Parts: sequence; C-alpha cells; structure tokens
Amino acid sequence: MNPHDRAQNLIREFVEYNEKYASQIPLAIPKGTLKTIDHYRDTYFQYLKDSEFKSNICYMLQLVEYELWQYRLFKPQFSLESALFFQLLVTQGIIIEAIVFALVANPLVVSDQSDRSKGNTDAQHANLLNVIRKRTFAAHIQQLRSMQILNEALCTELDVFRNEIRNLVHLQNWDGRLYRQIPLADYSMHLAAFDALLKQLNSEAKGDHDLNELLGYYALDGREMRGTVKFFNRNSGKGQIDSRGPHEYIPFFIDARPEQALPRRGDQVVFTLTVTEHGIRARLV
Repeated sequence: MNPHDRAQNLIREFVEYNEKYASQIPLAIPKGTLKTIDHYRDTYFQYLKDSEFKSNICYMLQLVEYELWQYRLFKPQFSLESALFFQLLVTQGIIIEAIVFALVANPLVVSDQSDRSKGNTDAQHANLLNVIRKRTFAAHIQQLRSMQILNEALCTELDVFRNEIRNLVHLQNWDGRLYRQIPLADYSMHLAAFDALLKQLNSEAKGDHDLNELLGYYALDGREMRGTVKFFNRNSGKGQIDSRGPHEYIPFFIDARPEQALPRRGDQVVFTLTVTEHGIRARLV
C-alpha cells in the first residue's frame, strides 16, 4: 500500500472510530485546564476598555488554547494535524487584526458597568465605527504610527508578525491543498513569540487617545478644506470632489442637494467632512 492510500485509510478509520465512540468519550475540560477570560483581559489587554471587541479577542485566545489541549488529547494524524495548525495560524492572524481595530476604535467604546463583555459604541458613533471597521490593517497600522498610539518599533513588529503568519498560511494552502505539516515544537516557539508580542503591547500601548483626536485624524473635526469638483449630478445632488489631504481619499458629496447654487465640474469648492451611514461625505460650505 502506498503512503497516500495508507493515509486515507488512517483518516477513514479515525472518522469511523469517532462516529462510533465519540458520544461515549467524556470531553468535559477539567477545571483549571484553560485560563479564564478575565485572565486574558488583565494579562494582555489592560490598555483596551472592557467591551465586546475585547472579550471576542479573549475568546479567540482561549480557542487557541483549547485546540492545543484537544490536539494533545487526541493526537490526530497527518492531514488533520496540518489542518489544525492551519486553523491556529488563521486564528492568530484574526486576533492581531482585531487588536489593531479595537485599539484604534477604543475612544468610541462605552463599557458596561454590570458586565465586562457587553461594552459597545453609542448609537451616535455607529457610523464612525463602521468607517473604522472598513479600513485595512495597513491603514490602521499607519494611523497608530501617525497618532503615536504605538511606537514605530512596535508597529513594525506587528506588521512583520502578521506577514509571517500570512506567509505560513499561504504555504499551507498552496494550490488549495494542505500539505505542509508544522511540528508542535516549532509551533510552540511561534506561540511563545506571539505571547511575548501581546505582553509587549500590554506594557507599551497607550490607548489613551480621545474622540477629538480620532475625529481630527479623519478630518471630521469641522475644518474647512478645498478641492475641485470632479463630477456632479444636478438631478440627484450627488458627486465627487478631487481633493488630497489628511482624509486619505477623494470624498463624495453628501447625498443631498446643497442649499446654495449647484456646483459644476471643475469648480473650486470649500467643504467640510461629515460621517453618514454610507461613509465619510463632503458637505459644501
């Protein structure tokens, strides 16, 4: 029997055994095996306000710990082992992106005094939160640098670590198949570096920027800006402005007709930015 057929038989035997006996095997995790969510909150994320965002990150960290416990318990075979480590790597990448998002959006969080897991954003800031959520990881890292929420070295380390995870994931999933097995000893070293990075963030991240600073970064603080009308539909009142600045994009007009004379293509205009359910829009002055 060739190695491929042997592997397929092992997988089939494992699946059949699991289907036959899984209900008879107690899977209750012994008390104290996994760290509590409060442990993760207090060990890694003191710089973040208590919220759903923070709790979800802690749950994902606990998931990594649980999957490793389950792996040591059952010691699955070749392809299952590769799939497990692939899933662990993807989870780590999601955790890093979630941390960066939560740190940027921290000023918008209102903690729930009765439950550390329920803090969220006021309805008045829901549109701004959606704008932040749609921005890329690279844009968040640049913002953390510009606002000096994290120092340059830590921003670079976050970026490099995430890229390393992406490279490993791409190797695992090359041409749509899982073929590269990662030994547990090697992954444990990777996990230790991840743990050290989270603790470094906890000791060095400020997380004390306020709402006004956040609005200022996105040019939503009422400042007047100048630009050229790229196009404008006089029937719908919609159009776009060609303007480069701290807002990092070419803003569309707010979806309403201005009270003053309608602009034409090529007109020089003065405008402010406001946030709507559709994103950041320009309002003519």
